[in-house]
Amino acid sequence: MKYRLLFLLITTGLFQLSAQDQFSLEQAVGYGLTHHNNMKMNDLDYLSTEQTIREFKSTGMPKVKGGIDYSYYLAVPAQPVEDFISPSVYGVLFQENVIPERELAAPETFEFSFVQPNVLTANIGASIQLFDGTFIYGLKAAKLYKGLIKKKRIQSEQTITTNVTKAYMSILVAEKNKEVISQNIKVLEKSLSDIKAVYQNGFAESLDVDRMQLSLETLQTQIGNLDQMIQLSYNLLKFQMNYPIDQNIVVTDNLELMVEQIIVDEITLDGPIDMSRRAEFSVIEVGQQLNELDYKRTKAGYLPTANAFINFQESLQRSNLFDNDEAGWLPTAVAGVSIKAPIYDGGMKKAQMENIKLKMNKTDLQKQDLERLITLQVRNSQRSIINARNTVNNSKKNLDLSQRIYDKTKIKFKEGIGSSIEVTQAEADLYQAQGNYINALYDLLIAKTDYNLALAKQ
Repeated sequence: MKYRLLFLLITTGLFQLSAQDQFSLEQAVGYGLTHHNNMKMNDLDYLSTEQTIREFKSTGMPKVKGGIDYSYYLAVPAQPVEDFISPSVYGVLFQENVIPERELAAPETFEFSFVQPNVLTANIGASIQLFDGTFIYGLKAAKLYKGLIKKKRIQSEQTITTNVTKAYMSILVAEKNKEVISQNIKVLEKSLSDIKAVYQNGFAESLDVDRMQLSLETLQTQIGNLDQMIQLSYNLLKFQMNYPIDQNIVVTDNLELMVEQIIVDEITLDGPIDMSRRAEFSVIEVGQQLNELDYKRTKAGYLPTANAFINFQESLQRSNLFDNDEAGWLPTAVAGVSIKAPIYDGGMKKAQMENIKLKMNKTDLQKQDLERLITLQVRNSQRSIINARNTVNNSKKNLDLSQRIYDKTKIKFKEGIGSSIEVTQAEADLYQAQGNYINALYDLLIAKTDYNLALAKQ
């Protein structure tokens, strides 16, 4: 029975462990780029653009259409016609003395129709666009817009990478904090046990015990808060990755190792900045090109357009549609070219072109602002990462110094030549130094992330 229970516990533990996906930072970013809805929407936009280009191309392709029409005249249209035949016939008869000449009555009027009640028409026609200046520039703009969607996808990749990285870093820092505080609790529990023994032997005051007990409870409270913070940080990471919130994951990277891999010496504060690496800069450049094509397309509207067409039609007109003794199909064929030239449009195209010029000027100003913003971000991120590295080094020195002071203070207290107040103060200084060091590590990682984002580096 004991072995069965042990096997069950081990199996359950292994199952729970296997149910948790483990992610390095690189894997977390890769998962986010694959599963994030923004990337999926970018892909759908790209596919939609391809279909839009095909749709636009179709306007310049030959068109063929056919149709069949049937009409039945409930009332056949007719026209009043004078009897012009009888006077002519009688005139000939009078001249040939076939009948004696006499005065004829006024010609009669009768109804005459040129159509039959049943009309069946079948037709097929084709047309092709020979020339349209707006089509040429419109097609170029459509292809350029396809490239714009690609640029926006890169922009989304950079944003997702940054968001996932920062969420991942917050987990590492929170877990490092928890690790340090857990170690402090173990040390403090040992010290509390020792001070209680000293107090029971009459060599310490109850106040010393209370101070140490208060410090221990404070750390235990911080551990509880950190557990909540870690869970919130995991939820944020899963959200940025588009990972199911209710499923557990584990981060595998090491905070100190990641910090050691950051090389700051290569950073120069006055080096050249490659603006084209930034996706948003490429996006605004494509926007400029689209404005230029839009201007040329509108201007091309002043040019004539030419189209060619050919139509073939057969019609069947009968009193009785199924009476083959009546007239058969009557064919008609026509081919031609249509040329249209704009003469006056009330100034519409001129107004459109002026409006496009204004948009071009606005885009130029936006580009200038973006260049200034990118320069600011790069320079600030360069200084931030250098300062963050210096802060890490200084914090590490302060932490080592605080640890030595704390250790010596505890020794003095145990030997009876120091007070519990000194121990408490040294302990507080140590905890502060630990927190400063961990925060410095986090600030350095975030500075590196912002630096990569500013330079569009992976």
